Amino acid sequence: MTQDFQLMEIQANVLFKYDSSGRMTELNEPLSIDAPLFFLGRTSEGNVVRFHKDFPNLKMNKVIEVMNNGDQVDLGKIIEMINEIKLISSIWMGPAYVFPESFNKKSNAVKITNENKDLLLENFPNIFKEFEWRQPCFAIIEDGNAVSICCCARKSAIAAEASVETLYGYKGRGYGTESVIAWAIEVKKEKLKPLYSTAWDNFSSQSIAEKLGLQKYGVDLHLS
Repeated sequence: MTQDFQLMEIQANVLFKYDSSGRMTELNEPLSIDAPLFFLGRTSEGNVVRFHKDFPNLKMNKVIEVMNNGDQVDLGKIIEMINEIKLISSIWMGPAYVFPESFNKKSNAVKITNENKDLLLENFPNIFKEFEWRQPCFAIIEDGNAVSICCCARKSAIAAEASVETLYGYKGRGYGTESVIAWAIEVKKEKLKPLYSTAWDNFSSQSIAEKLGLQKYGVDLHLS
C-alpha cells in the first residue's frame, strides 16, 4: 500500500464514524450529523470508497463494478446510479493535501485556550460553542477579537483535518495562512498528521495550500 492511498484511508477515518461492518454512520463530530451517502477518495494509487450504512447492498456492488471497469472512474454513471436510491442534494468535490514532514514555518497567530476563548465570541460564535473538540485552535487578533482562525474540523488518534475561516473584510492579508501554519505545527507536536482539504471552487483555500507548499495526495468526492 503506497503513501497517497494510505493518506486517503487515514482521511476517510478522520472524516466519518463507522458501524461494525465499516459503513459510514455520521460525521466524526459530537453533533450527530448524518454521513454522506457515498464517499470516494481518488488517488494515483487507487480509490478509497465508503458507503453509508443505509446504502443498499445490491446497488453498492453495482457501483463497485462501475468503478472497477477500466482505468477511469465514470463519475456520471455513479451519480446516476446513486440518484436511483436517493435524489442527490449535495455534491462536494475538491483536493486533499498533507503537510510535508519537514514543515516548520513561523507564525504570529495566537493560541486560543480556555483563558482567552472569549476572543472567538464576537465573530466565531459556533467555534466558541464547539471549542473543546475543535482543539488546537489558533487565531489572528485585531481590535480585540479573532478575525481569522484555524482549528480542527475533525480528528482521530492518527490525524487531524484543518478548518480555516477569515472574516471577509480581513481577507487578502495572509491571516488565514498564518493561522494554518500555527495549527499545523501544534498538531505535529501532538504527534498527529495534519491534513488539509478544500473544495474546487474555494480558491482562497487552495491559495493557502499553494503558499505553504502542501502536497496533494488525492481528490475527495462526497455525495449526499
